[in-house]
Amino acid sequence: MTTPESKIIIVGAGVFGLSTGLHLAKSGYKDVTIFDRCAYDQKFYNPANEGCDGASCDINKIFRATYETKKHSQDLALEARKIWLQWNEQIRTSKPSDLPAPLTPDDEVLVNCGVFHLADKREMFPRYQTNLKATAETAPEFRDLMYIKDNAEDEDRIRERGGQWHNKYHRFDHMRRGATNGFLDTGAGITLADKACVYARHLCEKAGVKFVLGEPQGYLESLIIETLDKQKRVAGIRTRDGSCHLADVVVVACGPWSASVIPEAHRTVEATMGTVMFMDIPEDRQDLRKKFHSDNIPVWRFIEEDADGGYEGGGFPITAEGRLKFGFRARKFTNFQPHRTQADLKISTPRTKWSANPIHTVPSYGLERMKKVIGELFPELTEIGFTDSRLCWYTDSIDNEFVIDYVPNYGDSLFICTGGSGHGFKFLPILGKYVRQQLEKTPGAFTKIWKWRAVEEGKAANGLEEGEAGPREMSKLRLASPEDFKFAVVQAANVPESLAKLTLDGTKSSHRIIGAA
Repeated sequence: MTTPESKIIIVGAGVFGLSTGLHLAKSGYKDVTIFDRCAYDQKFYNPANEGCDGASCDINKIFRATYETKKHSQDLALEARKIWLQWNEQIRTSKPSDLPAPLTPDDEVLVNCGVFHLADKREMFPRYQTNLKATAETAPEFRDLMYIKDNAEDEDRIRERGGQWHNKYHRFDHMRRGATNGFLDTGAGITLADKACVYARHLCEKAGVKFVLGEPQGYLESLIIETLDKQKRVAGIRTRDGSCHLADVVVVACGPWSASVIPEAHRTVEATMGTVMFMDIPEDRQDLRKKFHSDNIPVWRFIEEDADGGYEGGGFPITAEGRLKFGFRARKFTNFQPHRTQADLKISTPRTKWSANPIHTVPSYGLERMKKVIGELFPELTEIGFTDSRLCWYTDSIDNEFVIDYVPNYGDSLFICTGGSGHGFKFLPILGKYVRQQLEKTPGAFTKIWKWRAVEEGKAANGLEEGEAGPREMSKLRLASPEDFKFAVVQAANVPESLAKLTLDGTKSSHRIIGAA
């Protein structure tokens, strides 16, 4: 158990590490140091920059508070939303010289552009029904910000909100010739991930958190493990430059690399990869840049089920630089490799553009489904085609709840803080408040939910039960070629010719994940 006098080392400067460091320092902890192999003070969490391959390094993430019947997650999101908006105001009212590079007072870290949840067929998708019902019962003021597609009463309500929201409400009417269901959540939107992390790191430094970033000094080589009277404890970490750093508690917040650091965690969390594609819209296509601006289009998500698995994915408004991002997450893939410290163990290990064995493509499984959906939805984008890709590595837990607890058998010296499961980023401003409670062993709402747990034999565990033999293993997949990034000449059979200059849609896959970001 920690106290404000404890010396804390946090390994990982992503969402979990930043939020933990910030709230520990704000609560009076005087000796907190965050290590990371990436020089984020120079790379700014920008995924285009070398080494920025953590899930927190991204251009945007969905913000939502709909969690079906998981009220604890809904409440945490709504609590975080208040802080996100405070951060927006703090940035807006700051002097440029008081902000960390590359932020300016014009930047926002939460953009309230809305999220349109869509699904195939006219009858309401069960998950959406549950979300609407649960929000009405537990947060009615936020249910009032949701508008059901093709609902006459909601049509009148959103018309009263003004032109921007009314236009977004009808943005996807043409999809599947109107035979879709869903709702527009106008209380939701996007976080600008890289800028948010830059600002959170700035707040950490102001609060007194120390950082050791970059190679070799910030690169974790190994945990320093001592054994006394058959009791193991972690005394600190050794970095790649050969230095030893001692601590009372080491917090491992390494995202999908967490099991690479703590081999005991390989049946508790697993690195899984989502498929992300990008389109860079040329400056001379101001028509498209305007159409896909957050003023004119919300985040969209689409679900379609079929015998072959289907589609679950979506897209984001355009960035200031002209980049559109699309994601597919109905099936998330694994990459089993020998564990770096335990020769007899294989675990799923991230492989990225910046790995020793770099990869610059994605599995064709998700890409082909994305092309079908996006081609139907936005045929005008098919002439541009995808210009870039990314394997976005998540940290799936067995139930999509976080794993934030002391690792057993280390005498309260080793603590794991991970398991974002693709939906953790939205909690950046507030997560550390509750991590501190777990560190201090103060019972709370999340004590049992975030406890250490592992796959149980014979039970489904969000795919973790599959192991190396499972169907998602990358070695079994066909990877896309550069030619696959292009769209074929699309004869959009499901799209009326009169709408061929508009469009947006989606579908789902055979490996179902329990939650969604």
